[in-house]
Amino acid sequence: MQPTSNTYDQFAAQYTEMISSQERAGAETSPTMSPFLQVVGDVRGLKVFDAGCGEGYLSRILVQRGAEVTGVDVSAPLVEIARAKAFADQIHYLIADLSQPLPSYQGQFDLATSFFVLNDIYDYQGFLMTLGTVLKPGGRLVLFMNNPYSFVIRSFVTDYFAPGLAYPYRGMADLGVKVHFYQRTLENYLDASFAAGFQLQRLVDVPTPEGSFKRRKETLLPEGYHFPFFTILSLVKKDS
Repeated sequence: MQPTSNTYDQFAAQYTEMISSQERAGAETSPTMSPFLQVVGDVRGLKVFDAGCGEGYLSRILVQRGAEVTGVDVSAPLVEIARAKAFADQIHYLIADLSQPLPSYQGQFDLATSFFVLNDIYDYQGFLMTLGTVLKPGGRLVLFMNNPYSFVIRSFVTDYFAPGLAYPYRGMADLGVKVHFYQRTLENYLDASFAAGFQLQRLVDVPTPEGSFKRRKETLLPEGYHFPFFTILSLVKKDS
């Protein structure tokens, strides 16, 4: 039976250590966070909904850049860790399953962000629908995710067109974070975004610099070849 939840609860400490090492290295030099923040742009004075905030890494960056941030995650242990970290007095953290509606937050936010979350969500349609409802008309959603095509290139999956199956993240498992992702096509994600009331503003392929990530012998990508392991989607909520 395929798992239908992916809360990171059992691996909160290991996940926090992994993220903390990335945070110490600095967002400006990160091959993932840096391009994501470039697409997010200026957040000064904006009400931002950080969907799948985990232990608060992105929420802390956003509040330091002048945003009013609400960070939401399904994992209670991760949210409790976030509440014990820096800037917690300036960030509103909430424990909630974003695959379910949040009617009390409807139409309140200028921007929603989600960093490395969408691939991990079982009910991704419900997740995107909820993000559509919390945004004001004309509000933006910026998603950072593993490129679905790259899962084939990286030999995580063998059939791109067999969506819905769960697979382990090998690199994260090596660090003690034994969680999984769900294989879906880019078409699946875009169709769900459109159904949630979004229009596509930008699609950004994020290059993977040679040596930035551990290359495994299983990958189909030869040394010296480059393929976008990650994708950023910038979406806008339609006015009506």
